[in-house]
Amino acid sequence: MYLVETVLVDMAKQQFYRSNIIPIELRCSTNSNACYGKHTHEEFSVGSVDSGQSDYFNNNIDRKIEMGSLVIVNPLEVHSCNPIPDTNWSYKMLYVCPDWLGNIQSMIVNNSSKNFIPFSSIYTNSPELYYQFQSLADSIINNVDHMKVEEESITFFSSLFRNTNALHIDELSLTKANIAKAHRFIRDNFKNNISIKEIAQHSGLSEYHLIHSFRKSYGITPHAMQIAMRINEAKVLLKKGHNIVSVATELGFNDQSHFHRNFKKLVAATPAQYKD
Repeated sequence: MYLVETVLVDMAKQQFYRSNIIPIELRCSTNSNACYGKHTHEEFSVGSVDSGQSDYFNNNIDRKIEMGSLVIVNPLEVHSCNPIPDTNWSYKMLYVCPDWLGNIQSMIVNNSSKNFIPFSSIYTNSPELYYQFQSLADSIINNVDHMKVEEESITFFSSLFRNTNALHIDELSLTKANIAKAHRFIRDNFKNNISIKEIAQHSGLSEYHLIHSFRKSYGITPHAMQIAMRINEAKVLLKKGHNIVSVATELGFNDQSHFHRNFKKLVAATPAQYKD
């Protein structure tokens, strides 16, 4: 469940989304000319410029940030990010708990303390990271299933940490047995509301290495594998004449639109077309 709050500021639409799965908050602002003084906050934050330009201040440095870029702000760093004078802009900001992020970082650099490691970069123009950011934001906004939000959060923040800190890390040597255990756990529980953390625990991997290595082995993420298994089972049940609504409920889809969207994506036909 996500709590959504909408506020109007200077005729600009401000929306806030908070997840109860990941300690993360998303702020979206559209066509805004609101400006903020230099400030700090305890959360780690990363934001996207979606239209217009921004005057960005961080680490006592001023720079202009263009559409398609991400700004990166460590906890308690003095910063500001405003539209250039006499213009409007649109942006999104993610605020995440440093303790949660420190745990993700520890999986990458084998940091036993699990303390948050400050990012060395204050912005990035990487198209890949921008795309991952937008995908995660869309998943939070559209209130998709918990496993996808968890998976995309881990993927984005680990990619951001590795790419912007110029890390060159030897991957942990993982056996095929670990990945096979993960696949088996998903297969045995694909109808249930399982989490990345549960799959990782049953396979003997960290959440980060689970997602990274599973994708390398199968070409898709654990969440995508769960969806594929659900759709395969849906096809079996529909051919047996089961009701579409009951099939969606039995297979753990959030609602009919969630089932319909995923079924059409993988089968290239709607559940009704396939059943008929």
